[in-house]
Amino acid sequence: IGDFGSCTVPQIQFATGFDNRKETSFEPVDQTSYPHGSAQNIDIITQAMCDQLVNTCGADATAKATCAAAQSAADTATAKTGAQADKFNAVFGIQTNFAAVPVVSDQGVTLGVGKSATDAASTSAAATDAASTSVAATATAAASSSAVAATSTASAADIGNFGSCTVPQIQFGVGFDSRRETAFEPVDQTSYNHGSADNIAVITQFMCDTLTNTCGADATAKATCATAQTAAAAGLAQTGDQADKFNAVFGIITQFAQVPVVSNTGVTLGGTSIHLLSRTSFSYSPSVDGTNTAAAATASA
Repeated sequence: IGDFGSCTVPQIQFATGFDNRKETSFEPVDQTSYPHGSAQNIDIITQAMCDQLVNTCGADATAKATCAAAQSAADTATAKTGAQADKFNAVFGIQTNFAAVPVVSDQGVTLGVGKSATDAASTSAAATDAASTSVAATATAAASSSAVAATSTASAADIGNFGSCTVPQIQFGVGFDSRRETAFEPVDQTSYNHGSADNIAVITQFMCDTLTNTCGADATAKATCATAQTAAAAGLAQTGDQADKFNAVFGIITQFAQVPVVSNTGVTLGGTSIHLLSRTSFSYSPSVDGTNTAAAATASA
């Protein structure tokens, strides 16, 4: 799917309440990489995100081509339904189920399970198939093109259904919650509303718990999250490598390992300190519930 430079993998969500709207609309999940308000016309969002890859992110040609393919995929689904977001996300190997979200008018009226809702539901499976047959097959090759990018064998069909939430993804950087040091936090603060932490285990445990307590995720999704927790714990402690390993289990390629580690005094520690930190790697094997012990996906870096 390509190298997205300084930005995360594009992903769109669909719901009511964005920018205080009564109606359902679309917006980018990651407002840091893709700062754009909501819109009822998904084309406005997809164009802004693909333009961002060119103008700001420094994405490569493959990533730009993938985004163009995702734009086209979104346009094949029923307009103004969550199925369009599902189609877009599926091209990047991300499985979502926004087709199940009822369409709501600008008067706050739920349109029900009429033609729009029925069409949306039927396109959700198509989005999953598209992710499994096209994107997942190329995810490993795309990841291996960069030494610092995480690699993944996960496909959208393998990682499960995350219910009302987006696919878990963690970012790593400075400035979260006004911190001077590098830290971790969930990308989607709507689905996973949690502040930043130096210890990635705090974030991964919260996100996996949220799948059970709030999202209504299935057993496969919970098992995938448990596998991602283990993968993150195997990375270099307190470095972006841990976020990359977590994200890779969900088929999401990130390059946070390239982000320099910064101390709480604002000092950039550099490469030697990063390797020293690995000696303090966490031994952390949390369990979300009894269903999450099986490995649903594997990742390596």
